[in-house]
Amino acid sequence: MADTIFGNGTDQWVCPNDRQLALRAKLQTGWSVHTYQTDKQRKNQSLDDNEMESILQVIRRAEKVDTLEQQRIGRLVERLENMRKNVMGNGMSQCLLCGEHLGILGTTSVFCQDCKKKVCTKCGIETLSNLKRPTWLCKICSEQRE
Repeated sequence: MADTIFGNGTDQWVCPNDRQLALRAKLQTGWSVHTYQTDKQRKNQSLDDNEMESILQVIRRAEKVDTLEQQRIGRLVERLENMRKNVMGNGMSQCLLCGEHLGILGTTSVFCQDCKKKVCTKCGIETLSNLKRPTWLCKICSEQRE
């Protein structure tokens, strides 16, 4: 079965056959009117120096943003590991992070929704849950979510 070519000159395009459409559907790429462009047509659509420089600037900016983001994530991971190493309490009768005694004679405690440990209100962070209700997280779990 031959492909059907529509248009003339530089505006030619091909209607993909069923096999190509099925493959593109699996790859989720769709199909374009520019599928049938020849190498000669693509070469005629070259970029000038200003366009090329603009594209290179965008790529450089994107790489810089990626580098900064990777550094930020690295700092967060390092800070999280340090917090886990410096845990002082048991999370039941003592604050998990600072080790202060909790309960009637001690500091007020809150329950971390993620790790299910007790922390004092200084070491806990109040946030909103998906249901817009206030919930508490310890600083470790809050950092983990970031």
